[in-house]
Amino acid sequence: MSYKLVQGELSFKFAAAHFVLGETGCERLHGHNYLVEVQIYGEQDPAKNLVIDFLLLKPFVREFVEALDHRIILPQNNPKLEIKSEGNEFHLLFTPKQKKYIFPKSDVVLLPIENTTVEEFARYLAEQLAPLFQTYPNINIIEVGVFEYKGQGCWKRITR
Repeated sequence: MSYKLVQGELSFKFAAAHFVLGETGCERLHGHNYLVEVQIYGEQDPAKNLVIDFLLLKPFVREFVEALDHRIILPQNNPKLEIKSEGNEFHLLFTPKQKKYIFPKSDVVLLPIENTTVEEFARYLAEQLAPLFQTYPNINIIEVGVFEYKGQGCWKRITR
C-alpha cells in the first residue's frame, strides 16, 4: 500500500519581491506572499511505521523558505539579464529594454534558475529535495507546490 503524506498542512510561507522576464519585456518589480507545500509519496517503512519523519523534512523546507523571506529573488540563468557584483550592490541590466536596477546585496537572493516564476521555484525546491530518494528508499514521488495566491501556483513532481 502506497501512502501520500502532505506537508502542506503546516504551510511554509515567505514574502519576496521579483519580476518576470519575458521575450519582449520585464514586469515591474512586485511581491507576493508565497505559500510552499511539499507532498511525499511512498511505502510505509515497516521498522518506523512512517514514510518519512516530518521532523526531518520540516527544518529543510523551512530553511529554504527563510532564505528567500523578505528578499528580492533574481534568476542567475536568464540570458537577457546581466548581473554584476559591484561592492555591496548588484547592478542589473535587462538587455532588450535597457532597464536597469541596483539592489543592496543584503536584500537579494540569487537562484540558479532561468526566471522567477512559481514553476521555476517549484522545480528548484523539488531538485533540492531529490536526495531524499537516496536516504529513504521507500519514497517514490516528491511533489512541491509554490503558490503566489490561493489557486495561482504550480506543482512540480519528481519521481525515483
